Parts: sequence; C-alpha cells; structure tokens
Amino acid sequence: MGKVYNVSKNECLGLVVLAVSALATIIALSIAYDKQRAKNQGNPGDEADTSSTSVPLTTPFTPKEPWDYYRLPDSLIPGSYNVTLWPRLKPNADGMYIFTGHSAVVFRCEKKTDLIVIHANKLNFTTFLGYHAKLNGLGEAVAPAIQRTWLVVRTTYLVIQLSSKLTAGESYVLYTEFRGELADDLEGFYRSEYMDDGKDHIILYDVQKVFAMDALASSHPLSRKEEEVNKPAEISEMFNTISYSKV
Repeated sequence: MGKVYNVSKNECLGLVVLAVSALATIIALSIAYDKQRAKNQGNPGDEADTSSTSVPLTTPFTPKEPWDYYRLPDSLIPGSYNVTLWPRLKPNADGMYIFTGHSAVVFRCEKKTDLIVIHANKLNFTTFLGYHAKLNGLGEAVAPAIQRTWLVVRTTYLVIQLSSKLTAGESYVLYTEFRGELADDLEGFYRSEYMDDGKDHIILYDVQKVFAMDALASSHPLSRKEEEVNKPAEISEMFNTISYSKV
C-alpha cells in the first residue's frame, strides 16, 4: 500500500494562505506590466534609447537681411582705406597683447541706400555719441545722420543704419576707432613668438612688410617718382594702401 500523509488543519490553512498570496502577487505584477506596456505604446518617445545618442535637429540658416550674407552689398564701392595701427609689444595689466587703431574709409554710393555694411571682426569700437562710427560727406555731399549701429557676430560685420538714404554718385568717408587683441590664433592681425639667444622675439603678421619698409630712407616709400605725377588723382597712388603712425 502507498504511504499516507496526514496534514493537520493548521498546516492545510497555511498552505492555502501561501497559495493565495502567490496568486495575488502574480496578478499584481501582471497588472503593473500591462500598464507600463500601454504607457510605452502611447508615448513611444518616452522610452529611453540606450543604443544610440540622439542628435538635435538644426534648422538651416536662411539669409534675409543684407548683413546676413557673406558678400557685401553692391550699393557702395570703396575707393581708399587709411588705416593706422598701434600694436603694444608688451602685455597689459590683464596679461593681454593689444593694439589700437583708427580707420577712414572713402567710398562712393552707386545705389541709393540707408545702410552701410563693413567687415569688423573681434574689435571693440570707440563710440561717438553712442554710435560705433562717424560719417561725413566729401565735396558737396551731405551725410545723413546715423540712426543706429550694431555688430553682427555670424558674418563679422559692423552695420550702420542711417536716418535717410545716401545720394547715388556722391562720395563719403566713414571713420572708426577701435581696439583689438594681438592673439596667437593665426587669424587676422596676430602675433607669433620665438626664442633666439635667450631673447623673446615677437613677429606681427599682416603688417610686418609695412614695418620692413620703414627701415628705408623714406618712411612712406613711393611707388613712382615725383616728376611722373601729372594730375591730382595720381598723388594717392604714390603711397601705400596702409599708413601708420610712429610712436
């Protein structure tokens, strides 16, 4: 005969309670799983993707204004530039190499416009009555008043908004004063240093040729002889496009 096991009343009651508890746990886990699955199906973007890193989408920049374009407007034609640069070959109190300077740009208005756009990268401008530049007319031209000025970082422009339009066919001069850093980032007007016989030498790029010419007998070498000048317009052609001051 098979063996007979006798289970007491208390043991039987305990087995029933254990079975009911296990069943309740299974039901609770099943309900929680169904809720989580329904939530993920309703919001697929809420589920974390550990297999890849999401890259935010960027909207392409669409130029709209004249200062949004990298090519200058054709309404103004530059005639000449007179630029003075004064580099400091020793660092200032902040440990920076700086330069100061000023510029006078003569330009002719080809098309009526109330906007002047010029290149200006990493420069701190001196303001005149709150504006970054001064404008004057040449000859009988009358320069409109400046309404506002601002810098555009993306295209590295200085923009001058005028109160009225420039006259086509007339010439004007735009004057600015500025300060910049003589950085060693190999961009624009920059410096480079090297050691020779224990001495630290500094080379200024973009103007070193001008300084080399300064060693000549004349600090402003002429491109032709004086007797070859036959009309006033040829006088400006005799001098370099960059002029500077000795300090």
